[in-house]
Order: sequence, then structure tokens, then C-alpha cells
Amino acid sequence: MVYLIGVDHKRAQRKKRGVNLTDCQREFQSVVLSAIQSIDFSLLAEEDHPEFLSRDGADSILIDIAVAHRIESRHRFIDPNDAERESIDYQRLNGPPDVEVQNMAHEIMYQFPKREKFWLRKLQRSLDSNILFVCGWGHIESFTALLAKKRVDYYVLADKIGASQSEIEFVDEVRKYIKDHPKDFNNPHR
Repeated sequence: MVYLIGVDHKRAQRKKRGVNLTDCQREFQSVVLSAIQSIDFSLLAEEDHPEFLSRDGADSILIDIAVAHRIESRHRFIDPNDAERESIDYQRLNGPPDVEVQNMAHEIMYQFPKREKFWLRKLQRSLDSNILFVCGWGHIESFTALLAKKRVDYYVLADKIGASQSEIEFVDEVRKYIKDHPKDFNNPHR
């Protein structure tokens, strides 16, 4: 079974090196600790990569928890690094503010699936056991749909840890745009 925690990466999942945990990061830590105490996980996986952490001068809170509980050998980063993103043709659109909704809709519909399939391949060997997977909260809806399609059992332990109300409203607006403009998303090779 895949147990999911949806987070804002910078506010909840990571911390700047040498800085104390924020309330939001402590909330994330508490959710993870509670899960570890009640479920025997064979794998603690997260949507992040050491290259990105290093570039941002940040540390993984999940690794710190794994080390403290002497289960660091069960931890894995499963997000593609820059070279792997290039190999799966992952492209992030950047445009003027007046097309932010359309760009994010494109990313959700065409780019998220590329990374989510990559994650599932990385998790494949452990799917017959309990996995804790931490990912961006914006992926929970689409990644659980992929898991359901592949008949992988899952349970969402927590969602939107660290997400601001304005970010939630923006993603809701994007999802509404996708729903209201189905013809814009009919070409899978876009």
C-alpha cells in the first residue's frame, strides 16, 4: 500500500540548512512520525532529489527523521533530476502572468503524468509492501488516479501541508479551466 502525504515542498518538506524547523515543518514532522509509529514501512520515498536540495541549500526533513529512527536505509529520493527530466521530455512552461492558468493546466495535463509515471517505476519493486510517499500536494489528485488505474492500493494520510489559501485557490482555478476547456487537452502529443 502507498501511503501519501501531500506537502508544499519549501514550507513543509525541506528546511534551509542551519535553520530551526518552522511550525509548518514541525506539523509535517509530526505527521511522518505518527505514520512511522503506526505502520511498518519498507520504503520512505519523497519527491525531491539531492541535486535540488544542494542547489537550494536545503535539507530533507524526511531523511532527518529516518536517521533519527535508524531507518535511513529505507529512504529514497524518487524525483527525476535535471538529466532524467530531459530524458522523459519533462518541460515546464514559463510565460507572462496573463497565461499562468493555461501554463499550469498544461503542466498538470501533460507534464505531471511524465513525472508521476517515473515515480511509479521507482516505487515498483516495493509496491507489495507499505510505502510512505511524500509529494507535492498538487500531485495528490493525479497521482492517486494513476495508482487507481494501475490497481495499486493507496491511502492519503495528509494533504496540503504548508499550502497557502491563495495557492489552493489558484490550483482550483486551474482545475476548473481544465474541466471547462476539454478541447484544449485532447492532443496527448502536445
